[in-house]
Parts: sequence; structure tokens; C-alpha cells
Amino acid sequence: MTTPFPLLRLPRLALIPVFKYMDPLDIISFSLLSERTNKLSKSLRKISINSISAFVRSDYPRITLALRCDMSLGLHLYTEILPGEVNVMLRNGMISWEKGSITVAKLVERILGVTSCESLEYVILRGPLQLEVCDILAQLPKLQKLVIDDSCSDNFAKKALEIILPVTTEISLYRIPFESREEFQTFLKSNLNELYIHSQFSTFTLDDFLVTNALKVELRQVLFSATDICQFLTNWFHSKHNSRLEHLSLLVNEDVNEACLLEVLNAVPFLGDRGRTSFHTKQLGFLSKSYCGGYDIERTDGKKATIRFGTFYGEKSFDFYVDRALFEM
Repeated sequence: MTTPFPLLRLPRLALIPVFKYMDPLDIISFSLLSERTNKLSKSLRKISINSISAFVRSDYPRITLALRCDMSLGLHLYTEILPGEVNVMLRNGMISWEKGSITVAKLVERILGVTSCESLEYVILRGPLQLEVCDILAQLPKLQKLVIDDSCSDNFAKKALEIILPVTTEISLYRIPFESREEFQTFLKSNLNELYIHSQFSTFTLDDFLVTNALKVELRQVLFSATDICQFLTNWFHSKHNSRLEHLSLLVNEDVNEACLLEVLNAVPFLGDRGRTSFHTKQLGFLSKSYCGGYDIERTDGKKATIRFGTFYGEKSFDFYVDRALFEM
């Protein structure tokens, strides 16, 4: 029988070289054992990484974090509901403790504590989660991207957005939790950099997006009519749409009478064999977007934009680029 090594009885000077040669996963697993081991891990060695991504689930529940540094490092944390304990699995190893002794939110907090990363890059919320998870996320300096899965309840999704919205600039919604147009428009007025909506929302129209303050808006899984497109462009053309919007991308369920629309908007064709790059005023996942073709329009106050009609995975698509900084190639 092997006698356990009394690591915690070593003096601090002896622990320093031990932690120096420990594998990052071992340091993380060691930090999860107790409050004492967590404090030691934080004080003796910080794991140097660039970012952390988290997937939070509550059907058993589960957190998955991907740590990236000089070499790819994956960490999977499971808080599975077992008869007498909660297990945290690290690769082929497993750490166990008394059930209920540590919460999902505490796991996130502890892991951030032993890394050099001050915040999370990417978080997906799935299922009926504890709001304490959102409270921990709201304490971060920033959260680059938040995803609300369609398995979240409306009440939880709205509360999560309320808590986390102040620290994030990019949101993807696979569920629209708002019951009224007023609630939805209040959310759209948030100063987000990117907003992706991958959900049906038949009670809302394209007019709702005339009030959005997001720099980039991408709409999927809902098809707009040609009338919607014409109304949107007409409102913008007559200076009724004045926000931070730089790029709108959506799908159309019917052919748009481009000739008539372009004539009304006094559009100028941009030759398809010439390329153009649109640079965003902020870093949006990618700094710029290159494309060919389209039509240039200029509204009554002198602001310019480019519109493009095309296809996206077999569906008719429409892209709208506000002329913040367009460069021909």
C-alpha cells in the first residue's frame, strides 16, 4: 500500500519548485480540492493563458472550459449528479468531494483564480441554470461573447441578459425571451458591438431594428419580406434611422424588385469584378469584411451605405454596410 505524500506539510519554499514543475491540469485540479489548496495555487503559480471559454449546462450540470496557451490545453469539468458526490473529471483523472460542497459558480471563480486570464472569452448558457453563475460572470472585467441557448427559460434568459449585459459586447440569441416589443427594443438599444439572432421571432418586424445600437446585426432562422427590406432602406434613406449600426445581414423569403428599389434610392452599381473592404470602427471578431459587387446609396444627410443581394446556404440574403470606412482594392 502506497503512503500518501504529505504535500501540504511542506514549507512554502519547498512548495515553490514543486508547483513550478506541475502540469497545468494538475495545478487546476489541486486548486479545486479545498479553500486552502486554492489559495496555495493562486499564490505559488499562475497558469499563463490567453483566454478561457466556458459552456455551462444544468441538465446535470456541466462546465467545459478550453484553455489556450502556447500549446492547446483542454479542460473538461463535470459536476454530475451522483448518489453521494460530485465529480470533476480532468482528462483521465477524477477529483471527488462531498455533494453540495462546491457550486458551479465557485468552480468558475476558482479556475479564474489560478490563471493569468482576468476574464472569460466565450460563455454558452444552456438549460435552467442557477443565477449565481450569472452573478459570478457579471463580476468579470469583461466577457467577450455570451450565447443564450434555446434550452434556457424565458425568465432565466432575461435575467441573465440583465446581469451580464454590462460586461459583454457580443451576444448570440437562440431564444427570444421578450414578450413585448417595448422589452425587445429596450434590449436592442444596448450598445453592443455584435448581435446575432438565430431564432424565430414572428411577433417582431424589421422595423424593430431601426432602433438598434449594435454595430453589427446578423439575423438567421427568420425570413423577411421584400416589403420589409424596402421599408428599412426607405426609412434609412430619409434619415429616420440614425444609430451605431455598421452592418446588417439577414435572409429574405422572396425576390426583391431590385430595379425599382434601386431607382427610388438613386443607387449606383459597384462593379462585381472590383473588390471592396469595409473596416469596422471597433474590433468585431474580424476587423474588416471584403466583398465584391453591390450598390452604393447616399441619404439626405450625406451618409453613405452599400447594399448587396446574394445567397446564403441556398436562401436569398441581404447585406447592408454603412460607409464608415470603405476602401476599394
